[in-house]
Amino acid sequence: MLTNYTNSVMLREIDLIRILMSYHPEWEKNPEAFLELTILISSIDCRCIESGEVDFERVMGPNLDNIAKVLMSITPVQLAPYKNFADLKKNGHPTTFLSECLVDVLEKVNEGVPVKVAANGEDGQETFCLENHFRDKDSEKLFLKLWPYISPIEE
Repeated sequence: MLTNYTNSVMLREIDLIRILMSYHPEWEKNPEAFLELTILISSIDCRCIESGEVDFERVMGPNLDNIAKVLMSITPVQLAPYKNFADLKKNGHPTTFLSECLVDVLEKVNEGVPVKVAANGEDGQETFCLENHFRDKDSEKLFLKLWPYISPIEE
């Protein structure tokens, strides 16, 4: 069942992670995008987004390394020209691509931008549907592989 959102609904942390998973072709092949992904997930995990306060040391600390390890265990990630994640973390520069994508989705949620949703081949009603932002079935497969690691965030 699809979940519809209106301009009065905030996205949950888990929704943000699902959106980030949908951009897997970008972060699997671009090490700087992967660095950005790990920083964003670490920020979500550290609850910095909710509070508005960023504890940079906590976000960039061991939690970041653990997130990278988990993501690299569920899908191949291209780190070249970096030797490993530690090298990427030290010498890489995160992109802003994923952040911009999240901002775009959040703006659509806040504005209640309608998306045409059809059921059974019939004309659908105008509504915002988060699932329309998922790129492919691989995104959901990645999310399901990641689920055992992120489920405590929701508690």
